Amino acid sequence: MTIEFHKIDEKLLEPAFELATEVFINRSTLHKALRIGLDDYRTYIRPSFEGMVAEGYSIAAVDIDTGTLIGCMIVTDFFDQLKNLPDQTGVFAALGALTHSLRQQYLQKDTVQPGEALLIDMGIVADAGSGRGIYQQMRALVQVTAREAGYRLLIGELSSYATQHVVLEKLGHRKRAEIAFDTFRYGEDFPFRSITEPKSIILAEGSL
Repeated sequence: MTIEFHKIDEKLLEPAFELATEVFINRSTLHKALRIGLDDYRTYIRPSFEGMVAEGYSIAAVDIDTGTLIGCMIVTDFFDQLKNLPDQTGVFAALGALTHSLRQQYLQKDTVQPGEALLIDMGIVADAGSGRGIYQQMRALVQVTAREAGYRLLIGELSSYATQHVVLEKLGHRKRAEIAFDTFRYGEDFPFRSITEPKSIILAEGSL
């Protein structure tokens, strides 16, 4: 397998969207806890996905031997995401409340301006590309692009054990906010209590 990395353009947008949403639904503990289906997720995420890609920082990993998209990393200015209010209704309401609470916890310690912090919103590697260091290579490329654009921080909202291990242990990023799944309450429910690994969602920050 020979991998090349490209900025996601109009040609790569749809393959990236299909891969990212399919893998995310299959692997995300958050979406499994809420029993969110692929079609509903795609309808919900498409406008913001296309908006993030349009910012020009998202990249794709392509197997040039087959022409297959094997991974992608969707990246956006963190400040823009902080302005978004969570949905108050529907199946995604609890998820929006969780990430909003995590970001508000972060903002109690620090402030962020436009062009200052870049958020890795989604980092996806297909099963066929696992174990080849593709995720780390995509992050490294994003860091280079972010520095060149004048950003000083890279942000990640880590909801899986694998990403927490890579970002906190291997890359040495700082834990800036954390919410335990078993204590997070939304209305009268604890929607993420079924998640046992990892124990929490973490917002991590790394300097560029």
